[in-house]
Amino acid sequence: MFRIGIDTGGTNTDVVLTNVETGKIYYTKTPSTPKELLKGINTGINKIIDEYGVKPQEIEELIYGTTIVVNMIAQKLNEATALITTRGFRDVLEIGRAYRSENIYDINMDKPEPLIKRNLRFEVSERINFLGQELEPLNENEVIEIINKLKEKKIRAVAVCLMHSYANPDHEIKIKEIINREWPEAYVSISADINPQFREYERTSTTVINAFMMPSMASHLVDFKNQMDNSQIDAKYYMMQGNAGIMTFDTALTKPVSVSDSGPIAGIIAANYISKLIDEKNIITFDMGGTSTDVALIQDNVMKFTTDSHIEGYPISIPTVDLNFIGAGGGSIAWVDGGGALKVGPLSAGAEPGPVCYGKGGEKPTVTDANLVTGRIRPEIFEENLDNAMEKTENAISRYIAAPLGIDTIKAAEGIIDVVNSNMIRAIKFVSVQKGYDPREFTLVAFGGAGGLHAGKLAEELEIPKVIVPYSPGTFSAVGLVLSDIKCDYVHSKLMTKEQISPEILNDIYIELDKQGNDGLEKQNVSEENKLLIRTCDMRYFGQAFEISVPLPPKALTEKDIDDMIENFHNLHEHAYGHCMKEDPIEFVNYRVSAIGTIVKPDIKKSSQVNKIEKRLGTAIFDGKEHNVPIINRDSLSTGETIEGPAIVAEMGATVVIYPNHTATVDDMKNIIMHTNINV
Repeated sequence: MFRIGIDTGGTNTDVVLTNVETGKIYYTKTPSTPKELLKGINTGINKIIDEYGVKPQEIEELIYGTTIVVNMIAQKLNEATALITTRGFRDVLEIGRAYRSENIYDINMDKPEPLIKRNLRFEVSERINFLGQELEPLNENEVIEIINKLKEKKIRAVAVCLMHSYANPDHEIKIKEIINREWPEAYVSISADINPQFREYERTSTTVINAFMMPSMASHLVDFKNQMDNSQIDAKYYMMQGNAGIMTFDTALTKPVSVSDSGPIAGIIAANYISKLIDEKNIITFDMGGTSTDVALIQDNVMKFTTDSHIEGYPISIPTVDLNFIGAGGGSIAWVDGGGALKVGPLSAGAEPGPVCYGKGGEKPTVTDANLVTGRIRPEIFEENLDNAMEKTENAISRYIAAPLGIDTIKAAEGIIDVVNSNMIRAIKFVSVQKGYDPREFTLVAFGGAGGLHAGKLAEELEIPKVIVPYSPGTFSAVGLVLSDIKCDYVHSKLMTKEQISPEILNDIYIELDKQGNDGLEKQNVSEENKLLIRTCDMRYFGQAFEISVPLPPKALTEKDIDDMIENFHNLHEHAYGHCMKEDPIEFVNYRVSAIGTIVKPDIKKSSQVNKIEKRLGTAIFDGKEHNVPIINRDSLSTGETIEGPAIVAEMGATVVIYPNHTATVDDMKNIIMHTNINV
């Protein structure tokens, strides 16, 4: 059985094809086509099946990772969307939270415009209190009047978010029934289905984003399946989610908000999977592509999740992998600001026009151009045709960077690399040092097309002793797609203190959540033996504004289990914030179940194949000095081989730099293990 993973990024579309029975994995990549997304995808699929002689009909499962949600929200690309909410709460999206990122005194903060304009936000008479008690019945006639107005305005999608519907969803469910009856062609998203937990602003924002995306996602996935039908691919279709799981296309149609940040998540899954195989428990993942860099921390091979993430400044309150994203990639443009300081990013040359050295019309120097000029990217073995690119690239760096700063071209190129490295070091510290972890106790797993170029230097600066660069790092996120399980998340909000909660109450809540989880997996055709339910509870000290997620055992809970939860919470709080308050009262807030449908993983085999390719010699610049370096094709490396730095290892879509005074070895899975030779 063949399974294919497709990861569409801002610069390249990566494709991985695996034979699940034999464990054989095939890799390829092709430039993304942002204006015609499916064109690049189809090119990548045809390229890989033609190259390896696989018939389209042999592909039984297809997993798709995309940044389409982020892109469409950034560009405000959608059909018109409206909001129906409780009377008096029309402006929740406008008011938001009294919080300013980074600087609470910033009166000039840029605040994103609400996705739904005020004239498309409608109020309806009804009221439920926080206990779920009806204070005022739903005025159904008002709902019908609103529907008629929306029809006149040619609205396609409707978000419904009522006060305290997490405690009692009856009014939201009734509104959905009325819309489906009176206006069946409309897309409807209710918060009770998308995000049934308290905090009205985040709940409303999440529901609105979901409704905003529904028409566009439906159109995109229909076109996608039609394209596959034309290619004679008749497979089960899945999409990557932000919660580190996949879901069927049909499920994605109703909950597109779950697809946000799906591409970066897949790489984290692959990094964790490979790390388990080689017994690396604590890792920091470093994914540097053409447009951005994503960083995440994994402890004891357990990924960390958050329910406080954002898409283009808009909050989404659903479980997603906790990662840090910065606009720093190979295509990030270098520039000099008005004060004469060298900057890199966040603007990127992307796939079109790309870096100057690609010869596709790019004029501004990028990180890739700087790596070429310093000799770290080699024209003779780089995937793009870089013939005759050096002079034009040097001229661009000289014109836009060296001349304004009054330095030579080589120093300017190294300056670009130093600045982008500094940006990425801050990103790594954000997920480690700022959250109570010492990066020296972790291994850096580097992937993405540019990850191996920079990882060694970053590790040296952070005193991280070891770096792992997996085989084909440029397509590594697509590998994560074919390793992912089906996953659905369910939540119930009910604020209770230790005195109010009991095993009976908890068991009733989790029995219902387990039922929802099992039902959700059955809808995606997961067999009983492949089902796994994971329970957690969000807890906090009374009076706190945010919670910590505490794991629970999958059984009937007792008083002792509640005491264990509280003790575990204290320990987690102390680790995160450096202190705990065992005398303070505890509050139980959200109760969660993650329903996982495990799929058969490809049995990744240890590779013994070696292609004898003659090593070349060249020169590269490190810290202002020219070094003679061996230039090695990665496929020529054999298990156990040692490489002394400086050296450059190149392969399809990626380059690995072993820096001066570093060493590297090759393990039996073709991972390059770099040692910074720092005594920690």
